[in-house]
Amino acid sequence: MQQPENNLNDYIEVLYRRKWIFVAPILLSLIIAIVIAYNMPSRYRSTTMILIEGQRVPEAYVQATDKTPLSSRLSTLTQQIMSRTRLEKIALDFNLHEEFNQGPLKRLGLSRDGDTGRPGMETIIEQMRNDINIEVIEGGRSRRGGRNPDAFSISYTGTNPETIMQITNTLASLFIEENLKAREEYAEGTSEFLISELNKAKRELERQERSLRRFKEAHMGALPGQMNANLRTLDRLQLELQSARESLRNAMQRKSFLEAQRGIVTGGPQTTSSAMQIELLRLGNELAGLRSTYKENYPDVIMVKNRIAEIEAQLLENEEVLANNEEKITVEELATMNPTVSSELNITKSAIEAYRLREEKIIKQINQYEERVEVIPANEQKLADIRRDYDISLDNYKSLLEKKLNARLAENLEKRQQGERFRVIDPANLPEKPYEPNRRKIALMGLMIGMGLGIGLIYLFEFFNPAFRKAEDFHGVMDSPILTTIPRFTTNNAKVRSGKFQLVKGKKGQRHA
Repeated sequence: MQQPENNLNDYIEVLYRRKWIFVAPILLSLIIAIVIAYNMPSRYRSTTMILIEGQRVPEAYVQATDKTPLSSRLSTLTQQIMSRTRLEKIALDFNLHEEFNQGPLKRLGLSRDGDTGRPGMETIIEQMRNDINIEVIEGGRSRRGGRNPDAFSISYTGTNPETIMQITNTLASLFIEENLKAREEYAEGTSEFLISELNKAKRELERQERSLRRFKEAHMGALPGQMNANLRTLDRLQLELQSARESLRNAMQRKSFLEAQRGIVTGGPQTTSSAMQIELLRLGNELAGLRSTYKENYPDVIMVKNRIAEIEAQLLENEEVLANNEEKITVEELATMNPTVSSELNITKSAIEAYRLREEKIIKQINQYEERVEVIPANEQKLADIRRDYDISLDNYKSLLEKKLNARLAENLEKRQQGERFRVIDPANLPEKPYEPNRRKIALMGLMIGMGLGIGLIYLFEFFNPAFRKAEDFHGVMDSPILTTIPRFTTNNAKVRSGKFQLVKGKKGQRHA
């Protein structure tokens, strides 16, 4: 047979019957919670707010060196300020060792120094780290879609309101000082690094300049930019060589003529005229060739024309002598003419020698310029390699120089505190009410624990001490029918009450009527 289900009245009846088992744990837990709450030390919290101000000089003029995200910078500053050295100094300055050793903090259960029985410095520092809270307050959205923190708050929790207010202000001052110091050191370090790199780049650039200068000095005249000049010089030397050779040929012909004239001792003016006519014919051919190449004011053309005029004058003079037939030219007169011819012959020989030397010199110069033209392509490749390294060094030097100047401006910006900085906009307050513990919450938690404990005890009593309370409880236990039930009644007789209690608490299946 199925057991009957319990209804709400059954639960109320059980709760009423076991009311002291339910009430006693509630009262006990509530009393314990109240005692604990009011014996816990009151802790206060002081908070200060720090605003993050941007640099006062527009970034279009001066670029800050430190571009570290503020969250990372705050994390670094927090690690520095919450280091053991800094917190130990704060603890000593505000005598936190005595505060942790006296008053309500004795009941916190802190670890103590084995020799003195007092909280150790490591314990105090660890507790201070737990009591310090830093919260970032985000502002407007940045250009990249994120949020820019515009401020952050620093909170410190302790038992002495005056002390925690001073400690909070000290922490704010440390954040401001460390931020300025870190940014200044960052700018100085960047500037020093760039100066060092700039000096290295300068030395490398000077080495490249010396290499480039030595190459140009060693290949002067055979550089890529001198190709056109060399070709124009070669053209000019070719013309000069042609002119020198033409002058040499004319001098050689003049020499032959003078040698032939000097050998004439006899034969009279007729022989001389025949030689002059031959010379005149040669000079005419030479003049025609020069005129086909040069203008009338060219020196060689003028010289040949003058020589033709001289020979024509001499031929005219000889013809007059022969026509007048006034006298005959004797051998002695021809002899007087011979020294003049010899002198002119010597001059002609010297000119021939000068023309030959000039020809050799011009040929040597032509060979030299031809060699320059031939090596210019190879020199151009070598020069390109040297200049490429030089250009790289020059660009690197210019870039480092510009960065060094910017870093120097940023350094001056940080030293004059014109860059990004922290400013206290809400000083630490003197707390008037405790921040913790929340005594009402503790009492309420004690009440809830007591209720749960009471309900659990009632369930245990009912589970381990069952009894038949009504006729339906016999269903499924006894097959015999229930004839009647005795209602609950009260009496003032103690014995009767004791007997009824024994009857009600009788074992299952052994109840008497």
